[in-house]
Amino acid sequence: PGAGSGLAALIRNPEAPSIARATALTHIGPYLDAKTVDVLSLGLTDANASVRTATVSILEGIPLEHRVRLVFPMLNDPVRTVRIEAARVLADVPPGDLPQQQQTMLQNGIQEYIEVQLSNAERPEAQSNLGGLYIALGEFEKARLALGTAIELNPDFVPAYVNLADLYRGLNDEVNAEKTLRRALKVSPDSPVIHHVLGLSLYRQQRSKEAVEELRLAAQLGPGNTRYVYVYAVALNSTGDPQQAVMILQGANAAHPYNVEILQALVSFHRDLGNQAAARKYAEKLQAISP
Repeated sequence: PGAGSGLAALIRNPEAPSIARATALTHIGPYLDAKTVDVLSLGLTDANASVRTATVSILEGIPLEHRVRLVFPMLNDPVRTVRIEAARVLADVPPGDLPQQQQTMLQNGIQEYIEVQLSNAERPEAQSNLGGLYIALGEFEKARLALGTAIELNPDFVPAYVNLADLYRGLNDEVNAEKTLRRALKVSPDSPVIHHVLGLSLYRQQRSKEAVEELRLAAQLGPGNTRYVYVYAVALNSTGDPQQAVMILQGANAAHPYNVEILQALVSFHRDLGNQAAARKYAEKLQAISP
């Protein structure tokens, strides 16, 4: 409680180190509301490029019309790092929705982003960045080749496998998504993110028993990641084991008492089980931290 206002106060403090303000911006997304949203305009106009870049990054998840309005001016930023991050964040904007001048600005920004990545083409991170960009642009074959190159450059580079599996998921090709993730497990068998994404793929293939096991492993290997625990519990509940799901969530709530998602699930699952007193208890906790 109070994390959002604390982060906002740090961002608003012109005497705070720029690296601290930029880091605060990367974490404030879940806490943005009417009382804290002013930090976005402050971040976009900050004198420090790292702060502007961090602000552009968190705008990736906002609705398209607001993203276009706020991020497009950053394509003209004097610092290249800011410009190419703006291009990345705007890459999935349909060109036909833009006036010609904005289309040209975005195309120039995307080209600059590509050139920067190609200047580091021997690094798997750069190839993976290209893959992500091409996915956003809908150029799926280019994306597949770039992500494949990232894996060739470093077979242990987990993000490339995850992004490639996500590409196949977007193409409704769960068979190749699963193959990619199982290949990844051979080089990184204890990676929680791979088990998590594989579990989701198996669930989409209606292989619920296998999916739950992979999601269990993800939660076990990454206990600090509340999202893994939450998804595992939801899978347990949806496959007919609500009591175990509640036990998992109660343990997660003890470790992360202010996590809204976990509290919401506890309210819902207890209610569905007929545990009205328990549901009310967690609803009161939820209301206290997120009125």
